[in-house]
Amino acid sequence: IPQMPGTAPGMICPVGNKVIYAVPGVPHEMRQMMRGTVLDDLRRRSGETAVIRSRVLRTWGDSESGLAEKLSDRIGELDEIGNPTLAFQASGIEGIKIRITAKAADETAAHVIISREEGLLRDILGDVVFGVDEETMEKVVLNQLRRQRLTLAVAEGLTGGVLSARLSEIDPGMATFRGGSVTGELKDSTLPGAEIAAETAAQVRREFAADIGLAVTAAQNYDEQLGGTVFLDLAMSDAHCATTTSLPGDRARFRNYAVINVLNFLRKTLNELQP
Repeated sequence: IPQMPGTAPGMICPVGNKVIYAVPGVPHEMRQMMRGTVLDDLRRRSGETAVIRSRVLRTWGDSESGLAEKLSDRIGELDEIGNPTLAFQASGIEGIKIRITAKAADETAAHVIISREEGLLRDILGDVVFGVDEETMEKVVLNQLRRQRLTLAVAEGLTGGVLSARLSEIDPGMATFRGGSVTGELKDSTLPGAEIAAETAAQVRREFAADIGLAVTAAQNYDEQLGGTVFLDLAMSDAHCATTTSLPGDRARFRNYAVINVLNFLRKTLNELQP
């Protein structure tokens, strides 16, 4: 095998009418040999000329079992058809991924099969689907803002700058994401959490001269074991939207779940406001 990313070689050993492939146990070395030589050699020996391609739909807001229930009829149909196939992958704070895999005679045919299936799944699942393949929630949201020619500023009361870091990594020039502030938590405040979130969203919008001010903060009842309530608020010159959600986890997980939830809140609100 010509690929040799490490010190261990790989070998193709024909034995009678069979073949043995010997590859290293180190995962990244094995994968490189499989992709570079072994899979193509298997196809050549079997006379298989078909291509296999996949696309991943990224979702947020439903569990794996919930998605499977919604797609149960379609999964049953695909079990009968056999092509394409669906697979679920739980990805923590990145949501649930649905992988569509198609086998076809060529790239064009595989693309047609996958695109048709994607359309069917989107019709069933609606806006639970937020992206495709490597699209992160922040990338999707920033693209939405650019298309609608809107700018954003954020106020973080519990996420400690995590939200701003994820947004600025995608938009380092800050053409769309104007900036953010870390406002602290609500421990010493006598105002309800929803009021604090509304005030900070409006304030950060003015401070950074942005079209949208987005605030995320936690209630005083946060518990390291049980999680807590998160207040999300969005302020515009002519619109205001707010919601609350309960999230689990220790502080690190709690923050990361809060970030993707506030981004999803922004995504869905932009969809609703779009003319």
